[in-house]
Amino acid sequence: VIKVFTDADRTYYTVEDVMQNLGIRRAKAYRMIKAVREEMIEAGYLTPEYPVGKIPKRYFDFRCGEKGV
Repeated sequence: VIKVFTDADRTYYTVEDVMQNLGIRRAKAYRMIKAVREEMIEAGYLTPEYPVGKIPKRYFDFRCGEKGV
């Protein structure tokens, strides 16, 4: 049995998700992701090896006030 993963199954947001959620352009979305990633790395919540251009959904939602945690 092969499970097909959907966007809802992912635990991270991509730049397209950030653009859509916040209504911003691509360059600003990348800057936002970079800033939040650096914040998480400094706080010890994320390792530098985490894929660039992706941000954990749970923290991003909490940080940006989307859904809260």
